[in-house]
Amino acid sequence: MIKSGWKVLGVALIAGSLFAGCAEKELLGMSGDDMIEKIITAESEQASYYAEGVLKMWTDEQITNTIQVKEWVDGKTGQKRIETEDGGNVSYAVHNGSEILLYEKEAKTAFSMDSSTLQQEPNPTQKQMLLDQLERMRDTHNVKMLGQEKLQNREVMHIELTPKDGNSLLMSSQYWIDPKKWTVIKATSTYGDTKSEILYDVIDYNPEFTDQTFTLDIPADVEVKKMNDVMNNKEITMEEAEKAVGKPFLQYAEGDLQLSRIEMTSSMGEHSRDEVTLYYVKNDKPEISITVFKAPEENVDEKLLPDEEITTVRDTEGSYMSMIRNLSWTEDGLRYSIMGENEAWTAEKLQSWAESLQFSK
Repeated sequence: MIKSGWKVLGVALIAGSLFAGCAEKELLGMSGDDMIEKIITAESEQASYYAEGVLKMWTDEQITNTIQVKEWVDGKTGQKRIETEDGGNVSYAVHNGSEILLYEKEAKTAFSMDSSTLQQEPNPTQKQMLLDQLERMRDTHNVKMLGQEKLQNREVMHIELTPKDGNSLLMSSQYWIDPKKWTVIKATSTYGDTKSEILYDVIDYNPEFTDQTFTLDIPADVEVKKMNDVMNNKEITMEEAEKAVGKPFLQYAEGDLQLSRIEMTSSMGEHSRDEVTLYYVKNDKPEISITVFKAPEENVDEKLLPDEEITTVRDTEGSYMSMIRNLSWTEDGLRYSIMGENEAWTAEKLQSWAESLQFSK
């Protein structure tokens, strides 16, 4: 159940009010690439809104989820509230500016997380999140303006992004955007044999918020658990990190990045293991992380994920996922995974950074 809450929270944060500052008539004559560039360079402020929509998901052309979504966003404070209903199961997600609360009503489970502990910016705007996606995709995807259409009684601009490599498993996306308010009215994504669609039928740009909007009334008999406790995360020292993985491992030696913290995650189940993650920052802003764990004796799943492709890392075979800027490889019995936190971390830059890693002296 908890995975559903996080999944819907992420989708709802990505969708919604996106852009402002571009003139509608300017965009009508633009190519897809020119329009994306215009949107990326435009400046705007986060909008306040209330919205209702439906999120649908398919696997192998069979619908797996139909989720009713309600969203409240305060653009001035950054507070967010999301309510979802999926087959009678109701869940709530609230970010009050400093803490994220998740509550699954039917399961009677609740979780909290201090958002200041998140490696990424704890409260990115929808614009920032989608622009980050567009920035990553425009090098690997063809961007096409399909024209102006009518949707939900609004004039919308229809944009399509398709992989330049027709044989790849990269995600394909389409967006229907209201250029007057720069709101996504509808968005679809196709990712391997899965597809998702979100469609909004109610959007109010003059919402009224109360003191209760960004709070959750969780029943007294429901225990609110700390997310870090559930995930078995804890901050550790370098000595403890090397002990957890069983040997010294590659790490960033010198340069303009600083190590901010080291965390260990202990997973349970059949393939239990301890994972160590080192987080690096520049000017106190997240830049890159490296995760290390003992490589399994047997490859549990040799099948590549959608958006994952084979590449070479440190003279060995590895893989790269462009959507999350993640480079992975196995070396000397350890599995490494490095992830860039912003669009400046291209595949080439990640590979170069991997080459610079060395054992601590």
